[in-house]
Amino acid sequence: MVSILKDKKIEGVEIIPCRVNGPRGIVKSFLILAEERTILVDTGFSDADSDLIIERLEKAGKKHGDLKLCILTHRHRDHVGGLPKLKKILKFDLMAHELDVAGVKKITGCDVDRVVKGGEVLSDAGGVKLLHTPGHTPGSISLFLPRIKTLIAGDAVLSAGEHLIPSPHYLCSDPEQAKSSVAELIKMNLGIERVLVGHGDDVYEDGQHKLSRIIGGSRAD
Repeated sequence: MVSILKDKKIEGVEIIPCRVNGPRGIVKSFLILAEERTILVDTGFSDADSDLIIERLEKAGKKHGDLKLCILTHRHRDHVGGLPKLKKILKFDLMAHELDVAGVKKITGCDVDRVVKGGEVLSDAGGVKLLHTPGHTPGSISLFLPRIKTLIAGDAVLSAGEHLIPSPHYLCSDPEQAKSSVAELIKMNLGIERVLVGHGDDVYEDGQHKLSRIIGGSRAD
């Protein structure tokens, strides 16, 4: 797993490398800069990461009050650790899948305001589809932004270079379910161009094809 991050502009999305001085490299958070509101996806590992997120919010020309929603892709500490400090500074609703709500509360002490099952569509940014992609955790979700053909995969998919892989078995609550979630994602044929992952390099083009290679293809093509 690599932690070298490309820095390419994506319309309406800011990628935030987090996990300052963490033992397992970089974990990423994302800002969706929609017309209606700004949405944060994941909160990093620590208070230091929450500072990075606030700094990036300000650099994007947004006020603290513009960030009205935080969506957690799953309950693991490296994705929720910055939440307590962010909650003290910013006023936003917290969203997570129903199967990870208890885990989020246990790790962060924070209540989830909006519970989802998967399949919901937010009206922001031309429509943000919330996809239940369990296996890494029971309540793992991914986000698809059709307007810009971009998947924010959480840890349902990781990358080694630009070779996408399902979440490794030793990181999963259910490794077989994790593989099935990727297979279902491919079957949806969403026309994905970009795949933004929690760990490793993001894929900026031909994402649908690179996803399909996870299950049945070769790394050589």
